[in-house]
Amino acid sequence: MKRFEMTIWGARGSIPAPAEPNVCFGSDTSCVELRCGDRVVVLDAGTGIVGCGRRLYEERIHDIDILLTHCHFDHIIGLPFVIPLYKDHVSARIFAGHLEGDATCQEMVEGFMCPPYFPVKPKQFAARIDYRDFRPPDVLDLGGGIAARTVRLNHPNGAVGYRIDFDGRSLCYITDTEHEPGKRDEAILDLIAGADVMIYDTTYTDEDFARYIGYGHSTWQEGVRLCRAGEVPRLILFHHDIMQTDERLTALEATARAEFAGAMVARTGLTLTVGEGGAPI
Repeated sequence: MKRFEMTIWGARGSIPAPAEPNVCFGSDTSCVELRCGDRVVVLDAGTGIVGCGRRLYEERIHDIDILLTHCHFDHIIGLPFVIPLYKDHVSARIFAGHLEGDATCQEMVEGFMCPPYFPVKPKQFAARIDYRDFRPPDVLDLGGGIAARTVRLNHPNGAVGYRIDFDGRSLCYITDTEHEPGKRDEAILDLIAGADVMIYDTTYTDEDFARYIGYGHSTWQEGVRLCRAGEVPRLILFHHDIMQTDERLTALEATARAEFAGAMVARTGLTLTVGEGGAPI
């Protein structure tokens, strides 16, 4: 069986949450690294990608795929700080599929990496960067036997969910999406059906969800319902609100596991093997 591992580098939503009560679960925003054989796929470029990029540089990784869900700041703000992107021996592909009209991935990156918002422009990247645009439900062939199925998510300004298939196993990354109470999102359910792991937006709970209609996020209970309907054994609770301290997230994990045994709360540094029960490393 080939290596298929997931590592969480950032699981916060909206903004980082650096504070003493957030040491256990981490403070960085969205970034998940996948190792598919000898290939590296990175999901989102929040502040968590800074540490991820440093590790990739130390390991002399020279080929990277970066798949963005959308371009809200908490999902892209770490991109200018990815060390390998400034190295001329590196090749990187950056994907975006949420943009409407004629906007492109390259235009989006150039639009936020520019004065007066940021002093360094993408032209200062030394790596060979290929900006790739797509439209869900396109299937992305990443090479090396890695396929990424895509789905459009319900989020302000748009977002994309991904299913990464490799070596007969699958991981789904569904964050920044808002469900409709009492109505299953059939497109998401079709995407995740039979997968080994789903990382899901659990910013809220069913109990407080009504106060946040229109914010573009979901609940851990909806994640459980989707996993049961799609027969997905492992649920990773993700995109934590900044008010969710270590104490609260620890309690949430116990509550979620009592409802669904395969549930666990995402935390910086969490690594697990996809398939074979998804046992943490």
